[in-house]
Amino acid sequence: MSERSWKDKVVGWREAGLSYGQIVEKCYEIGKKVSKSQVYRILHKTFDTRRPYTPSTIVDKRMIKPIFDYIFESYMEDSQKKVSDLVKEIRDEFGEIIATVYTHYSQLSRSVVKKIRKEQCLEKGGVRYGHSVRLANRPPRLSFCDHHLGLGTMFVNHCFTDESMVQSGVRRRFVYVLKGDNSRRVKPRFKHPPSLMIWGGISWEGATPLVILRRGVTVDGGMYQKMIHKAYLKWAEKKYGGNVILVQDNARCHISQSTRAYFEREEIELILRMQGQMEKVVKANGGPVYD
Repeated sequence: MSERSWKDKVVGWREAGLSYGQIVEKCYEIGKKVSKSQVYRILHKTFDTRRPYTPSTIVDKRMIKPIFDYIFESYMEDSQKKVSDLVKEIRDEFGEIIATVYTHYSQLSRSVVKKIRKEQCLEKGGVRYGHSVRLANRPPRLSFCDHHLGLGTMFVNHCFTDESMVQSGVRRRFVYVLKGDNSRRVKPRFKHPPSLMIWGGISWEGATPLVILRRGVTVDGGMYQKMIHKAYLKWAEKKYGGNVILVQDNARCHISQSTRAYFEREEIELILRMQGQMEKVVKANGGPVYD
């Protein structure tokens, strides 16, 4: 579905009976500076009809529409499909029919597929990635954020840490979608694919050193304490003089008795129950209450 541009609004305003001067004022309100003559040209612009693209490679003209439809449906199903894969699929799907009479025309080139894609208004756009938040977690997270925004919390001396499993894989940079169809540009990304574990933290003063663990290493309390000792303590002393708050989730290795005892010995200030606080938010006097 294409986006409605400001020029479409100009046409709608004119059809509603607005004068050129009123349309100019309406354009100013939406941030478009135009003159009456520009409005006139927009309303009276003529469009030339262009002949539809018909590849000479497809000799049997009866195959043009099926091939066009196949390419369009392929990109609707997978907006990141490679042209080379699509050429092979078309060859397998339609090559036998074309080859019965015109054997030397049984293969479409990559450039022809690209032109067909362009003819069908499939635009090139960059891939966007995003993580979704479960509906059950949205109200407490929103309430938590609103609470701290109201307090003016800046988190200038907090270090937010986490670990994640990552893996290498095919990540194409571009998608081909209809103009304005931005929702299909967003692609899912695996949050914890089993391959390599990386631990790190971010703060106002920058990022901590990363800890990378090969696959198969068990992160228990002892291993987590080694990670903190190796990557966090020296960094915290250098960046904050030790006056920094460690923020972590409630993973088992983070809250074990041995880990808590280690934090007490090293005098590490931390927030153990950030996630627990968000999950247990209750409404009282219009705001969240924490245990």
